[in-house]
Amino acid sequence: MRAVADTGLLKALLDRNDPFHSWAKDIFPKHVPWITCEAVLTETVHLTGAPQKVMQLVARGDLQVKFSAESEAQRLAELLDKYRDNGMELADACLVRMAELENSAVVFTLDRKDFSIYRKHGNQPVSCIFPPAI
Repeated sequence: MRAVADTGLLKALLDRNDPFHSWAKDIFPKHVPWITCEAVLTETVHLTGAPQKVMQLVARGDLQVKFSAESEAQRLAELLDKYRDNGMELADACLVRMAELENSAVVFTLDRKDFSIYRKHGNQPVSCIFPPAI
């Protein structure tokens, strides 16, 4: 399994007041190194206001940016168009594309609603792990 970090996981990890902080704090060390995309890093910094903490995860090697939106621009545009009515954000499109490129990818996300709808390769569900409902 290749663990892919979505924004919700990282925000919960870095924000002690997040309702899913305990889940994120427990699960994160079990799957290091994580992979993600720059769009997720940007969203996480925006939501937490903690760019230093986000970059410390990268600097330590706990979180690796293993995706280039530039080289995948055409496929990202296709995904964004396909899920336009769902309001797909760039970070989600990047994660879906990462799951297409890496067969063993599992996205750790809080976004059950959207990731239950998204499909890789047109018709395959994206493998995800969600926190327990609270």
